[in-house]
Amino acid sequence: MTRGGGCASLAARPVPTDWQHDHYAVLGVQPEIGFAELRRVWRRLARRWHPDYAGPAATATFQNISAAYEVLSDPVARAAYDQRRGTRQSRSAASPTGTVPRRKAPGVALQRLCGPLNSLVACGVARRVGNDVIEIFPSAREAATGGMVTISLRVPIRCPTCAGDALASCNRCANSRTVEELFSAWLALPPGVTDGTILTPSAVLPGMLRPITFRVRLRPRATPK
Repeated sequence: MTRGGGCASLAARPVPTDWQHDHYAVLGVQPEIGFAELRRVWRRLARRWHPDYAGPAATATFQNISAAYEVLSDPVARAAYDQRRGTRQSRSAASPTGTVPRRKAPGVALQRLCGPLNSLVACGVARRVGNDVIEIFPSAREAATGGMVTISLRVPIRCPTCAGDALASCNRCANSRTVEELFSAWLALPPGVTDGTILTPSAVLPGMLRPITFRVRLRPRATPK
């Protein structure tokens, strides 16, 4: 049972990532898809199925889409998945980097840290520092195990209606050249994350005026008296 403004449960709910779950089918793409196109597909699907847009009933679908993208967007995880799935094509040319990635966040949604920013602030698990920095406060258990976090907030973007013509009269933005849009940041919290770690969203809204920085803050453990 939650307290106060509907704070989420401490329990982390697994996101389906079993090998029988066809990630390519979930995203509606072919196994040969490149990383850039994959990202565009995921952004379109995530916007369509995010519960903030599609309602709470879309939560399971959104989690399946996000779990599929998490695997297929990581070159190492994708290669392992393809091998298990039976697709043995090399993607070394499509790999975005030649470096070995850090420990991946597991495919679980940390529900306590997910939701609209205002609700998370009210629950005491997040706070805004200025306009462009958001700090989140995972528990010791969440920091140790890692997981996926989604935070939604409204951000200013360049008005898409008049972006190509600075002199045009625009009813949408009242000639301010900026509008607010809902931004759902999908963050991977790696296992063993340390205090001060910066988390980078997997995608940003086109035309965002300023990047949003997400920073991990670990509260010190209380010492026994």
